[in-house]
Amino acid sequence: MALADILEQIAADAEAEAREIVERAKEEAARVRREAERRASERSARVLAEAEADARREAEAVRASARLRARDDTLAVKQALIDEALEAVAAGLASLEPSRYARFIARRILRAARGGEEVLVAAADRERLAGLPDAVEAAAREAGREGLELRFSDEPAPVAHGVVLRGDRESVDLSVEGLIEAERDRLVARFAAALFRTSEGDGS
Repeated sequence: MALADILEQIAADAEAEAREIVERAKEEAARVRREAERRASERSARVLAEAEADARREAEAVRASARLRARDDTLAVKQALIDEALEAVAAGLASLEPSRYARFIARRILRAARGGEEVLVAAADRERLAGLPDAVEAAAREAGREGLELRFSDEPAPVAHGVVLRGDRESVDLSVEGLIEAERDRLVARFAAALFRTSEGDGS
């Protein structure tokens, strides 16, 4: 083969190889581009899904927080209403007509007394409970408990309203506040049932 033919053949082979390399490069570039686009699409979808999940979690957290605040507000309102009701009971007892007030306190004294105790009357109730000894005697007679030998002291009871029953070893707080506190759980249950029966029945 002539030298010219050989050179021409080499040039042709080189050109063909160059075209093949270029084609492979184009295919590889296309493949890389498709892979990059696929990964970008997957990443975009993943980021979007994560963003949506974050948004859902945040929305649920906001709803949960709102529910907690609403519950706390409702409890606060209910507690305020119950406290007002308890205060009204205390005010009502402290403002009873003297003879009814004396009978009320006398019955509480009779329940707590064992005999021989000393009765101290609140300074604010000294006049209104002037008939307390007679009321206690009448209540004891009705209950068949004469002879309790209670003593009515001139020393004021350290309470706002009501009395303190003082024995040798212990004292019993029979003040209006003390009596209400002793019955607090029962009173709260009754007030709650009366105040919130309708709303709780509606599921609110």
